[in-house]
Amino acid sequence: MARSVNSSRSCGLKPLAKVALVLEIGALAAVPLVLSAALRSHREITVHDPGIRGGPADAGNPFSGLNTEETTTFNDGQTNFTTVFAVPTGLGPLFDENQCSSCHIQPATGGSGPAAPATNPVFNVYQLDGATNNMPSFETQTGPILVPRFPYMSNLTTLDGTVHQLFTITGRSDATGCTIQQPNFTQAQSEGNLAFHIPLPTFGDGLVEFIENITLTNNMSTVCALQSTYGICGTANISGHDGSVNRLGWKAQWRGLNLATGEEMNVQLGVTNEYFPAELNQTTGCDFNPVPESATDFNPSIPEDQFTGDPERMAIFMRFLAPPIPATFNGNATNGQTQFSTVGCQLCHTVSFTTPVSPFTFMSQQTVTLYSDLLLHHMGPCLADNIVAGMAQGDMFRTPPLWGAGKRMFFLHDGRTSDILTAIQDHYCVANGQYPASEANTVINTFNALSPQNQQDILDFLRDL
Repeated sequence: MARSVNSSRSCGLKPLAKVALVLEIGALAAVPLVLSAALRSHREITVHDPGIRGGPADAGNPFSGLNTEETTTFNDGQTNFTTVFAVPTGLGPLFDENQCSSCHIQPATGGSGPAAPATNPVFNVYQLDGATNNMPSFETQTGPILVPRFPYMSNLTTLDGTVHQLFTITGRSDATGCTIQQPNFTQAQSEGNLAFHIPLPTFGDGLVEFIENITLTNNMSTVCALQSTYGICGTANISGHDGSVNRLGWKAQWRGLNLATGEEMNVQLGVTNEYFPAELNQTTGCDFNPVPESATDFNPSIPEDQFTGDPERMAIFMRFLAPPIPATFNGNATNGQTQFSTVGCQLCHTVSFTTPVSPFTFMSQQTVTLYSDLLLHHMGPCLADNIVAGMAQGDMFRTPPLWGAGKRMFFLHDGRTSDILTAIQDHYCVANGQYPASEANTVINTFNALSPQNQQDILDFLRDL
């Protein structure tokens, strides 16, 4: 795919053309942005992303302190998380992958998408068991897993925003008679009606789930009081059900892990469950199983703790996943941590919160060093995906937690870069006629005014997280 960059970063685009630019600037672009010539020269020589931190995964393990029953349930959930689904066990009729762990494997089970040069796992499933799928052009062998969404319906006016699954079960040996067609991604791309999200890591999400609403909103008020100086004021994506602060997902669209897991099973795997019991596509001849396909099993011959369906077991597995373990900071990274706060990064990437008292002792009154306020922010037209989700507008994203950044391969919601410096610079964007300027502009200008050594120290600090 041809790639181009709007060097002015103004992104003054019409609504549909905007999404085309998201594709044009691409998944692996790494270009100098809004820097003076002198500073750009320093950057090219000295300031660089140190790359994925080596050594052990430093993630993927349960909290210490689980009792025997909790450990057993964690292990059972991990088994479900790595289970390969086929049509008889619920796969399809539409799907992106056939197991959760394929999209959540870097650097360990429960993480984000795989790192190059590993093969993008969707290439392992698209024609498995005789399926007749074609691989969409935007998926690449060593690139990130891109989950496609159509911002608009076919009339290109009415909002859509839902996932349009990559593949169907048509042609599979266990789906005889099914003839669903894949979405027309080529047409959607030509119309500028295509946006992507990449899988997020789940390490530590159990702690994120338990942070109290008032803790998040109080922090929001504190930061918003500085808005005239920094231009930053988060927005809570409030649940329409109980008024809670949603805090999981790129658009903060979920409040908790059970609902998120149930929805992702249905959307990404096509497996119906008690949270989402209807097939997403009900074409005659393609519904092979009673629904829900994963359900509570009231079977007197098994222990009661095994009654629950897959979403509950997998949610417990993720809830009990400990946060990533950072490296021990050296002098440069320690200075980088200081500079991170000095330039104002912590205004969105709040360093930590504390959980309330919990019946899970290993989660009770714990300091959660996640580097996120879990709120939505306007990021400008250059990052906008035109996807609306609750309070989240088309240019708004939840601040992604930075813990574990040292092991991440791809950054930003669409995985457009594997370079953490480029990801920082891509936070800068001026307004256009549709979306306001990025809230991060003042911070990025301050970052660019730092000495090359201080910039490098921030990158070293981030790769040590």
